[in-house]
This record gives sequence, C-alpha cells and structure tokens, in this order.
Amino acid sequence: MYIIEKIKLHIRNKIRKIVKKEYSTEFSRLVDPFSVQGPEDIDFFSLQQPPNLEFGDFSCQTFAIAADVHKSPIEIAKNIANKIKPDGIIKSVVAAGPYVNFILQEKKLSEILGKINGQYGSLKLGRGKKLMIEFAHPNTHKAFHIGHLRNIITGEALCRILGNAGYKIIRANYQGDVGLHIAKCLWGITQMQSEFAKVINPPTARAVRRARNLDERAVFLGKAYAFGSKNYEENEKAKAEIIEINKKIYAGDKSVKKLYQTTRQWSLQYFAKIYKRVNTKFDRLYFESETFAPGKKIVTDGVKKGIFKLSDGAIIFEGGKHGLHDRVFINSEGNPTYEAKDMALAQLQFSEYNPEKILHVVSKEQTEYFKVIFKALEQVLPKSKNRETHLPYGWVSLKGGKMSSRLGNVVLGEFLIEEIKEEIIKIIKDNKSAQVFTNRADKEKLAEKISIAAVKYAFLKNGIDKDISFDINESVSLSGNSGPYLLYTYARIKSILRKAKIKNAETHYNVSLQSNEKQILLKLALFPEITMQAAEQYDPSVVAKYLFELAQSFNDYYHRVPVLKAATGERQFRLALINAVAVVLQRGVELLGFETVERM
Repeated sequence: MYIIEKIKLHIRNKIRKIVKKEYSTEFSRLVDPFSVQGPEDIDFFSLQQPPNLEFGDFSCQTFAIAADVHKSPIEIAKNIANKIKPDGIIKSVVAAGPYVNFILQEKKLSEILGKINGQYGSLKLGRGKKLMIEFAHPNTHKAFHIGHLRNIITGEALCRILGNAGYKIIRANYQGDVGLHIAKCLWGITQMQSEFAKVINPPTARAVRRARNLDERAVFLGKAYAFGSKNYEENEKAKAEIIEINKKIYAGDKSVKKLYQTTRQWSLQYFAKIYKRVNTKFDRLYFESETFAPGKKIVTDGVKKGIFKLSDGAIIFEGGKHGLHDRVFINSEGNPTYEAKDMALAQLQFSEYNPEKILHVVSKEQTEYFKVIFKALEQVLPKSKNRETHLPYGWVSLKGGKMSSRLGNVVLGEFLIEEIKEEIIKIIKDNKSAQVFTNRADKEKLAEKISIAAVKYAFLKNGIDKDISFDINESVSLSGNSGPYLLYTYARIKSILRKAKIKNAETHYNVSLQSNEKQILLKLALFPEITMQAAEQYDPSVVAKYLFELAQSFNDYYHRVPVLKAATGERQFRLALINAVAVVLQRGVELLGFETVERM
C-alpha cells in the first residue's frame, strides 16, 4: 500500500469512528456502513483534493452522510472537524460549510520522496490474470494511414498501463490478408506493370536502400489498391476481373499465388518496420487467411444448431431477435464474411491463450458490428460471454476531413511521423542545450525519439473515443500540452541535477513546505491512483493529463523558487523533490509508450 493510500485510509477511519458513534442508529444502509473498505466509501467517506489547496490537502463532503441520517451537512461537517484531533498524519481539521478539510503533517508528506523509485505506481489490480489486447489491424495490400497509427499507439499504451496494473498482457494483431481488397490491389498491379517493375527489383541491396524500398513498395501497393477500387466501382469489366481474382486467391490458384505471396510479404515487412519504430510488438499475429475456412465451417455447422439461418442463398445471424440487426456471415457466393472469420478468430484466441478478457481496439464505426458478433459468439462459444469487449476509438484526420484508402486520399502514418520529425529537427538546431549532440547519428536518434513522443502524446491526450483533427504545430510545441513539452521538462530537471552533482540523496527532510511544494508532493503521491484509474477506465488520457499537470507544476515551481542557490537544507529537499518529478515523468511516459531524453 502506497503512503497516500495509508494516509487516506487513516483519515477515513477517523471519520467512520465519529459517524459510527454519533449516527449509527440513524444509518439506513443494509451493508455494514463501517467496513474498512467497500463501494460505500465512494459516497460516504471519499477524499478529494480541494480545487484550492489553501482549503486543505484533502476534503470530505458530508452530503451523502447527511442525506442518510436526515441532518444538516454543515452540522455534520462541524461535528466531525471538532472531534478529530491532530496526530502524526493530520496537522489540523477545519469545517467549511458541508466540507471537512484536512491539512497533513509536512513531515509525513515529505516521506513520499523516499518511496518514489523506478517501480513507483505499479499495481496488483490484475493479480496475474491474462488479458488479450487486440490492436493495430492493418490490412495487407492497403495503405497504413494515420487511423492505423492512432490504433497502434492506443493499443500499445493500454498494454503498458494494464501490464503495470498486474495483468499478464497478450498482444494480438488481426490482419486482413484475404478478401476483395487484395483482389483489387492485385488487379491494379496488373495495370501498373512498369511501376511494379521498379519496386520489385531495387538497384542495390544496401541497408538504406532496402529500407527505402520497403516504403516505396508500401506506397505502390496503396496506389494499386486505390486504382483497383476505383475501377471496381466504375468499370463493369474490371469489376468482373477483380471478382475472378478474388475467387482464385481463396482457392490458392497458382496463377495469382506467387504475386499474392510476394506482395503480402511486402506489406508485412513494412508493418514490422512501423511496429518497431513506434515501440510495439506482438505475441501473436492472426490472419484472415487462417480463419476463413474454419469460420465457414463454424457457420455452416451453426445452421444445423439453429444459431444461423439460410436467407436468399446466404447465411445470416438474426440479430433482430436480440434487439440488434441481422448480418450476413456467409454470402451468396459461398464465401465467409468478416463476421464468420471472427467466429474462428475467437475460437483460436480462447483455445491458444484462454484470456480472462479480450479487448478489441477498433474504430467506433464498428460498434454495432461488434454487438452482433459478440451475441453470435455467445451461442457459438458460450465461454466467451462477457469476456469480449470492444474499445472504440474516434476518427482522425489531418485538418482535412475523414480519410479513405479506397479513394486514395489517405495521410500515411509514416508521412505524419516524418513531417513532425522535420519540425523537431528545426527545433533541435535552434536549441543550444541540444548542441552537445555533435554526432549526426545522435541528433537523428534524438529527433526520432522526440517525434515519436510528439505523435503518441498528441493522440493519447485525447479520450480514446474522441475524434481528432491532428495539428502538427501543436504536437511539437515546447510550451504547450505536448509530448516534447514533457520531454523538455524531464531534460530540464536532469540538467539541474547534473549541475548539483548529488552523490547521496537524503530520505528525511525537516523543512517548512511552501504551498507549491505541497502541491507537487500531493500530485506525486496521487500517481498510483492515476495509473489505477487509467487501467480501470481503459483510458491512457488519464495518465497524459496527469503528466502535463505535473510538468506544469514543476515549471511554475522552478520559475518561482531557487533550487541550486537555496540554503543547504532546502537545497537538498528541493533537489530530491524535482528528482522525484523526473522519476514519475519517466514512469508516466513509458506507460504511454515513448521514452524520455536526457538533453533537449
């Protein structure tokens, strides 16, 4: 149990004793109102930080207690405040209207500094339970756009936050490598032979050239898909040819097999490059090519069991019977749809890992789709009931509206990273503290780290379900709510600590705390609660918001209070305080999926 939890429990127990003694005969709840822990704490004994720390360090409102015992909340607050005496944790208690405000002993608050280390904020919420997080989901033969980038960044952050909460995380990625989109791309390639020849035979095998060729191949596949998709909609002859190619892909026909396998590998190599660049990995890569055959069998067998129904030559699931909508699982051509493949995917995932729960990070456009899928899956695989969850994320654009890989007007994920990197390189050139990086490779690594931080934070600071119009200038700001601002704050603290040349840090301090020092200590103390909240809500933005506020608190503090030039006792405390801020910033940004930098 972290210090702040002990402090809160101590205060809540004080309140409980008074309420029990003064009002126990009037309490109407059937549950034990004086249990040490329980959901009733939320309403009756919860502690919050007041909006203004001049009121106190923690506050308890008495409305819920008053409503239960039918007395004035102001009267109850006064009664509680008068009966709680100072001790080793509580310095003073003051009633303010219906609120009881608690001021903590400064020495007790200072103990927090001795507890902050590299594992600070880790939890046991998951208690070793397995949790599968399925994210990324790029389709081969299509562009990897900034929507995919948001998906993978969100999924990776959730993996880290939930892993930190004690869950055993299984990272899964389900990729579409069969289907009509493949046929559209392959048809497009047949119409773009000269361009295809350029990317299939790079002029040199040098590492730099190979990496560049991966990019060129990915871009080419995106063009071929867009061209094939356009003609599929506008040209009946092309449409018929694409449908024929699609049948051959499913049948493993030799006439398309080599081209399919070669271009599929191009996509997967390019995806692997992006995964590495954004610091993610996967325990299992699932593919539609391994789920379409078993998915078809599950659905056809399900017809006999009454789970699915024949309808106009297709097989559907009657979602309407469950207050949802009907969906086709096998189309009139006999091919399994995404829905049927998802039946097989779930069977694979549960048979291979048997996770406590599977979280699917998929755009909010698929919300109604997943409602039907999960309902059908409950009947196909009963043990999946209440173990499948859709985490919808919002749309993303680059100040130009929604994107469409079908139309070819997508903003590529790596294009966004490179655009941001160019801006970061300009900032590094203008920043004197970064001039220590005289080596070009070091500057490149620094620019890459800051760019990844800028992209990730810009996505994660918003709630998962919020739509985003990505602003490049905002994402690279050193003074705004951005990833580079967090890194700059961390680097600034590390610079101060290097100048201080601390060898042995103390763990106990006898200093009079200023209000802004108290504010920082309390904010540091709340970090474990923040990580808990982010895990329980599946929301990385909780951590992002906290880190920004912590960085703001430090920068405001450093502008107002001398650190290196302070008197000896205060200097040691202040150095320990800002070092703790650096530790928590580092822990926090790691949970969001990027890295700190020592200089910037």
